[in-house]
Amino acid sequence: MLAEFLEDRGDWTQVMPGVRTCLFAVEEGPFPCHLPLRLEPLHFEALFCQAGSVTLTRRDGSALTAGTRQILLLSDSSSLADARIHAPLAGVLVTVDARKASDSLKTLCALLGKRSLNTGRVRNWMTSRGGCAVEGPGDWSRAVFANLDRLPQSEQARWCVWKSAELLYLFSAPEEPAEDVSLAMDREAVRRIAGIRQYMEEHLDEPLTISALSRRACLSATAFKSGFRRLYSLPVHTWLRQRRMEKAAELLRGSSLSVLEVAMAVGYGSASQFTAAFRLQYGVTPAAYRKNV
Repeated sequence: MLAEFLEDRGDWTQVMPGVRTCLFAVEEGPFPCHLPLRLEPLHFEALFCQAGSVTLTRRDGSALTAGTRQILLLSDSSSLADARIHAPLAGVLVTVDARKASDSLKTLCALLGKRSLNTGRVRNWMTSRGGCAVEGPGDWSRAVFANLDRLPQSEQARWCVWKSAELLYLFSAPEEPAEDVSLAMDREAVRRIAGIRQYMEEHLDEPLTISALSRRACLSATAFKSGFRRLYSLPVHTWLRQRRMEKAAELLRGSSLSVLEVAMAVGYGSASQFTAAFRLQYGVTPAAYRKNV
């Protein structure tokens, strides 16, 4: 589907047997631009969307949209009535021909200590979602795009292939019993910490300190910090810095705000401090990032 649409529009690479990638930027309209509703049997597509969005409309009238810094997964187009791009779209597309890629998957599994991918479980997971799904936003997808942005363009395709294989592994692995973390923690503490995480998302432009956040959660600072790390696998300050930089990157890509205005929008009163934090996450200054985009 996307592969057919992008056949003459991007930079294609045969990464390994049965696996191709396309680095692309569809900038010329007119928009909306319709996609062909064709996907060969036993073919899989993963779109790592760096700009723009794709909307899929199913025959039952429901719609699914994959936007910036999300991953669109496709294994079957038969349930779709329409697919279109509404604005300039850029990213990396990974296409897999399962019949030709079996040896490639075995090679990747060997790197994981001779583990195997339960392709039947993956197929059932995708079928339960009508052959299309969106991954993100979440901690896993944020980490994927944060590292993708830091890589030179020549390495981005390989990175996305590796992350696609990681997704297949995650989907094929047996599910852990639900509430494993919650059961180990007080349920009320889990609810409070989740609420503070949402509060932080909505107030990235404000000063956010451990003492103030823990008071809002009605927890001690120690309980708040340890609980947050257990739930989200990152210290509070690390998570907050990453989210602020992700928001800053979105503003640099999609707005005309100055670097100082972007810094203030994500809680920094100094352009120099913001620049240092941004360089730490993306490897370039905010001005260079905007110019490259």
